[in-house]
Amino acid sequence: MQFTLLYPGYKAKAVTFSYDDGIIQDKETVSILNKYHLKGTFNLNSGQSGEEKIRDDLNCSHLVLKDDFHIYDGHEIASHTYSHPHLETLTFDQQKLQFLTDKIDLERLIGKKVLGAAYPYGTYNSDTLKALEELGFKYCRTTKSTYEFSLPSNFLLWHPTIHHRDPLLFPTLDRFFESNDQLALFYLWGHSYEFALDKNFDLLDKFCDIVSQKKDILSATNYEIYSYVSASQMVYYRRGFFYNPSRENIYLKVKDDKLVIPQGGSLAYEDK
Repeated sequence: MQFTLLYPGYKAKAVTFSYDDGIIQDKETVSILNKYHLKGTFNLNSGQSGEEKIRDDLNCSHLVLKDDFHIYDGHEIASHTYSHPHLETLTFDQQKLQFLTDKIDLERLIGKKVLGAAYPYGTYNSDTLKALEELGFKYCRTTKSTYEFSLPSNFLLWHPTIHHRDPLLFPTLDRFFESNDQLALFYLWGHSYEFALDKNFDLLDKFCDIVSQKKDILSATNYEIYSYVSASQMVYYRRGFFYNPSRENIYLKVKDDKLVIPQGGSLAYEDK
């Protein structure tokens, strides 16, 4: 049986955002996402909470997480390690401690599991992947732009579509709208202070405005994308029934028929 997987709500495409470091400019980024009812993932370093930082005379200090974590309500908080090191320069145990400490701190703060991460500076080695696996992380974002909309074969090496500073941002978005990829995903990443340095938060506003007007695009956090895609890969068809052993309802279409296969259940369907 040939079928096409869709995102929840029978949407063909999705967009997700990933912003690093937990700095004061995140307040503006979150405000813009909220304005357009879009979701993002914010990767935080608990060991740098409240740390003052100046870039080109601009205050890019880290948020005091115990006071400000609520600004991320409705979005996902993920790990960016405890102190933002170059992971490839550390031993396995040091790398594992960076993620473990950050994970524990963030989970105590928000009262829920932290299952995703982003690599500081985009660097890692085989020890990094092993540490993430042992700690139960489900995905980790790199900094390597693909300019494409396909899903990763390994979510611990999740390459984004593009950085928001890239001059190809809007041409790539146009290609995304025309894409016929199954479960096409546009993954945008960056740092909120870059908007402040470039004086162009209006760029994010424009991007979000365009995306929000497309009714066939799902907005989801990084973990929501990971969770749904992983669940969708479990669906199969046999002897007149679709089966879904996952814990999520899965949306798909067969020719012109749109179906939802219930979590942990089955759905009778005969090809016409």
